[in-house]
Amino acid sequence: MFLLPTAGLSQCRGMPLPNARKSRAWILSLSASGIFFFAGAADLARAGAPEGVGDGHRSSMDKGNSFRGVRFGSSLEEIKKSWELEALPDDAAPGDPLKLFIRNDEVKSLGTIALQEVVYYFFEGKFYAVGICTPDSRQTGTLRQALEIAYGRSPHVSPAGDSFVWEGENVSAQLNVAPGTGEGRALLFNNDLQSAYEKFFLQAAGSAAAEL
Repeated sequence: MFLLPTAGLSQCRGMPLPNARKSRAWILSLSASGIFFFAGAADLARAGAPEGVGDGHRSSMDKGNSFRGVRFGSSLEEIKKSWELEALPDDAAPGDPLKLFIRNDEVKSLGTIALQEVVYYFFEGKFYAVGICTPDSRQTGTLRQALEIAYGRSPHVSPAGDSFVWEGENVSAQLNVAPGTGEGRALLFNNDLQSAYEKFFLQAAGSAAAEL
């Protein structure tokens, strides 16, 4: 089951972040779809990968467990030594372990893909996920192809055809596409911290339910 955060990427015109509540068995039962090649799509396959990891046809993000040279699971304090991070306004409940940041020195592109926004998620002080927003159907289509190249396979597609999931050993990804505008929202997340986030989410829901 994927219980993904819905906060962040506010500049994407209100389009919801990936928020999948699907069992892994259901995801694996979906048929994959073929997609066209877009120039520059392999850049995401190499994004942040240590040298020698990945060849553009294997998931370098997954094998390297990293994004743009920073490993998932790294502490916020350690990452601040490399990235200029700015915390997004915190409208969460006090003590919420999920914190969102943007980079003041962000490069809003992946190869030729123009990115509208990039948001970094930290859970319990550890680098958990990256949210990426694309502004139109061409950029979103290129991002989708980049993810296919990075993971070396077609995605599992939702029945509505607007949500795509790639499951990796260390890092998984989900891309949602707005049918009307073609805008896209992707979340690339560490599987171990995803499990910890799901546990926290369900415990919080259970605690609230006990008071109803």
